[in-house]
Amino acid sequence: MDFLHGSGYSVEVSGWDEQDDFFVERTVLDLGLCDEKEVSLRYPLREGAVVFVRALQPFEDSDRCPVACRVTHVSDEGTEGKARIQLEQLRPRTVFQDSNRHAEHKRVHAD
Repeated sequence: MDFLHGSGYSVEVSGWDEQDDFFVERTVLDLGLCDEKEVSLRYPLREGAVVFVRALQPFEDSDRCPVACRVTHVSDEGTEGKARIQLEQLRPRTVFQDSNRHAEHKRVHAD
């Protein structure tokens, strides 16, 4: 399997589908404008679901560790029986932001 498919990359997507069954599927990650990411999957997913996307080969100075993504939109199944899934990479909250929120919450509720 070639790693690069035109404008996309060979990836492995894993997570839990609509029936809460775990799945792993190889597909192509298409990159659009403004950092848009899209895949085609046989497994039905809900908007808001979290999946993990792992490059089958390293690219753009990245490693092959899975990246957590949130499903932002699910399009109807196409002719191949696969749904188009739009993804948004999840970003971890920083410890600094969390500690500031916690300190502010304690200050407001201490009064």
